[in-house]
Amino acid sequence: MAITAQIIIEPIKDTIMKRLLSISANNKADVVFITDHFDSTNREFINKMIGTIIIDPKELSENIAISIRIIEKNLNKITSHRTVCGIRNKTLIINLPGIDNVCIAAIADTLINTLHLIRKNDDENKETESLLANAYSPNSSDNNVSEQVNNTEWTPLISLDNALIILNEVSITSIITDTESVKISDAYGRILFKNVYSKYNVPSFRTSKKHGYAVLVSDGKGMRQVLNNNNTYPPISLQCGTCTWVKSGAPVPNEATAVVEEENTKRIRSHLDNKVYIEIMSKPQYGQNINPIGYNVMKEKLILKQYTRIGPEEMGVLAASGHKEVVVAKQLSIGVLSIGNNLEEPAKPLKPGYVYDISRIIIISLLKDNDFSSSDFGIVNNTSLSIQKNIEKALDKVDILVTLGSANDKDLLKKILLEHFQAEIYFGNVNIKPGKSTTLATCKINDKIKYFLCLSGNPVTAFIVAQVFLLPFLKKMSCNECSENPILPIYVNNPFILHHRPRLACTYLKWSKDNLAMACSMGNLFKDKLCNMVGSNALLMLPKSENKEKITFNNEKISGLLIDRPGSFNINKE
Repeated sequence: MAITAQIIIEPIKDTIMKRLLSISANNKADVVFITDHFDSTNREFINKMIGTIIIDPKELSENIAISIRIIEKNLNKITSHRTVCGIRNKTLIINLPGIDNVCIAAIADTLINTLHLIRKNDDENKETESLLANAYSPNSSDNNVSEQVNNTEWTPLISLDNALIILNEVSITSIITDTESVKISDAYGRILFKNVYSKYNVPSFRTSKKHGYAVLVSDGKGMRQVLNNNNTYPPISLQCGTCTWVKSGAPVPNEATAVVEEENTKRIRSHLDNKVYIEIMSKPQYGQNINPIGYNVMKEKLILKQYTRIGPEEMGVLAASGHKEVVVAKQLSIGVLSIGNNLEEPAKPLKPGYVYDISRIIIISLLKDNDFSSSDFGIVNNTSLSIQKNIEKALDKVDILVTLGSANDKDLLKKILLEHFQAEIYFGNVNIKPGKSTTLATCKINDKIKYFLCLSGNPVTAFIVAQVFLLPFLKKMSCNECSENPILPIYVNNPFILHHRPRLACTYLKWSKDNLAMACSMGNLFKDKLCNMVGSNALLMLPKSENKEKITFNNEKISGLLIDRPGSFNINKE
């Protein structure tokens, strides 16, 4: 795509305004960079000036609006000045902090993507759009699609970072607000939608911190008669010269002002009255070894914050604080659909040339592992009519549809989404290996937004991409505060063959004696196979290489993404 750009280096504000209006009015450039060594006051003035002449963001497509926000975010990361971007007519305007390699590199991918989106109705792209429309028209044979559509990819290639920013933006604007009340017994794995406060003091009585004797401090040192408490409640009353045995966590008598540990006493049995006495060896202190009422949880105290995922610990706190029900976010309605002509349901006899539909089983199980229930829409043949009808059927029942297969630009799915569902495709080509064809899209059905996450039909690719895109997207939409898997430095001492795209590779992490994360080889030198997923607990984010060369990392640090799979993360010391 040929791009025309103009750079305005003007210190005079009126001149900048006139030139901007002239350039955008006559479509003299696709993009205008405003740059100079302005002070902060003048730069902020220019930001406001851009705001007065650009198109209202509400009038832009959501795709373009998100791309512009990404450019602003990327520039704001590397400059102390606030950067503002906008569109007037077909011209993108950027208040750039400086024309240098750092600034351009920070926005290059998104800039091209944004210009592509702005231009997509221009005459330059009409020929391509016509070709695609003909290729996917009802009169066209699906078998001839690959011949009619040339090999040029028609969704822009964007970086993983920018794809994740877009994913985050879409999920934030789509956070569910519907709620429901559930019993505590049914609350596990759900997301709280309101703050929860304790109804009671926990415990509602004073308790002993340690095993020992509850005493009156006013009696000081010396002999005490031991009363038989039998751990009843309320506990036995104490009088001067008496004490009683209490266990750790047990209630102490109301009169008791201290608990003396057993090692600080000497036990004596009287032969005259057959009573038991102790001698306290050191003077007790007021409040010694006694927990106050509400030591664990105070009445009306905030115990769980909004958007907390309810796990085992949260279940215990809720039960202890007297709640019968809690308000939680409604569960997302998710469907999973496989597309392919040679797929068979697991456990059924395989026809020649067929394979089992492993990807759908993996995704459904992965969702279940992360507290998401999903509807299984089975397998659909890779034909336009079949895909279209089955998507319509699925969207009648769910709001989020995960598809597996036919996601490549040369396949049927994207064109069906555009032509039949008038979908907005946020991205459809991501610069990663595997998972390049990963697609995020939305459409409206009866004024309700429906979401598509389209993944490759390859089971390993589907597994990896689901960890990077699908799970964070669903967690963010369901208000889960822990929506992002942690990224940490991992020491790698294994050979890998790199790709011209950044590669995500399965690995198993162990911890060294110095608590450093060490990657263990999964036998995936060139690419991951099905067995490499088993036991993996992280994804290495390997750098790209133009030559696909074999690299042996010598204890080098590489970023890695921890995989959030319950029960799979074991810490081993070596």
